Amino acid sequence: MQEVAVSRSSSWATGGKLAAAVVAVGAVTAGCLFSGVNQTTTGFAYLITVLFIASGWGLTEAIVASVTAMLCYNFFFLPPVGQFTIADPQNWIALGAFLVTAIVASQLSARARNQTTAAIRRQLELERLYALGRSILIGAGDRPAAVRLARHVAQAFELRGVALYDARSGQVYLAGPEDVTIPAEILQRGLAGELDQAENSDCRFAVIRLGTKPAGVLAIRGAVSTTAVDAISSLVAIGLERARAQEIESRAQAARQGEQLKSTLLDAIAHEFKTPLTSIKAATTTVLADEQFTGQYRELLSIVNEETDRLDNLVSDAIQISRIEAGKVTLHRSLVSPNDVIDTVITQMRTRLEDRPVEKNVGAAVSDVYVDRDLIELSLRQLVDNAIKHAPGHTAIRIGAEGRQKDFAFWVTDDGPGIPTGEEEHIFEKFYRGQANRDAVPGSGVGLSVVREIARAHGGDASVASEAGKGSRFVITLPLAREETK
Repeated sequence: MQEVAVSRSSSWATGGKLAAAVVAVGAVTAGCLFSGVNQTTTGFAYLITVLFIASGWGLTEAIVASVTAMLCYNFFFLPPVGQFTIADPQNWIALGAFLVTAIVASQLSARARNQTTAAIRRQLELERLYALGRSILIGAGDRPAAVRLARHVAQAFELRGVALYDARSGQVYLAGPEDVTIPAEILQRGLAGELDQAENSDCRFAVIRLGTKPAGVLAIRGAVSTTAVDAISSLVAIGLERARAQEIESRAQAARQGEQLKSTLLDAIAHEFKTPLTSIKAATTTVLADEQFTGQYRELLSIVNEETDRLDNLVSDAIQISRIEAGKVTLHRSLVSPNDVIDTVITQMRTRLEDRPVEKNVGAAVSDVYVDRDLIELSLRQLVDNAIKHAPGHTAIRIGAEGRQKDFAFWVTDDGPGIPTGEEEHIFEKFYRGQANRDAVPGSGVGLSVVREIARAHGGDASVASEAGKGSRFVITLPLAREETK
């Protein structure tokens, strides 16, 4: 009903302008008749009137005024006066020239008016686009980004209605005084990448793209040019991308703060553990130093002493891992023997390895390397622990080191079930656990990510080569650094 009323109002306005044009020509005719001016002056008066009408109202009203002026000129001023006939052939030429001049002048004036109107409209659209862009860039709030964007578009362009479909949330967000519906066909084609713009008698539609990927569909009801619709959809895409980037940054910041808090708490708790462990270690060492303390109690106390060492190593590892997870990797490099590093790791893991065969393979030509010994030992313990968890109990675990032309490598090999194709890189991601055994094998999914972080802190990397059913080979590749990097 509202659209019908608007159309009827527009028709009445157009009819009123046409009638006013005829009345204006009539007024000029009456003025020329009463003033007694000659034909030439009357023709110029008509021509000026037509030009004013063309510049003020448009081409249609000017043509109606031109035809009306030609008829009045013929009837009232060209002999025989009072008849729509012309006796002198020269007057036909004059009348034709007047009519052509009036129409051409009307067209030129109307074209200039239209160009001026279009320039003003473009300037207004630019101003509105600027206002929209500014609102999008500085706007913030608790409401979803799509809700704010739809409202900004409706307010900036004074639109009757806006609908914004966000593919990420799968919802349509409305703004403006009128509700707008996006047809299912346009929505489907837009999200499939088969549509950039579309329109019907009711609305204009545009696809919102993030890069080359459709991220939504925008529907606009109101007076907006095609170029402006493109610009609006681009600004909305920028707004969505900005909101998602802010969301990712907020999550990352929260995660970093969580990691720092966890690291601080774990650091404090671990140091609290260190005090009683030191006391237990001192007590057991003192008692075991007494040669008179023998028999079954000595064996039990030796187990306590060994498990104290193991628990102390676990607490130290927990502190290191928490710091690495929080991004606090500090290297304390020194020249170390790869052979000594591997022997230390095997000794520290002796209780876990139990009766499992361990094969050490260090190349004869391997020289000392410039690394952080504690962190490299932590990495190898994580890899050995990973092999213990996944490989059958009767199979061997092989650990070794080799020097190469441009780098150096520690490696751990097992005869476990291997890693499924496609998961080789994912297993180094924090908290990732393999699909096949995430419930069967204990763990948090942190160990391998720590191994890679330590390797990369040294300027190297960690990788795995695996074949389903034939085990895995984890490699820590390190650069051949000879002096500490400042």
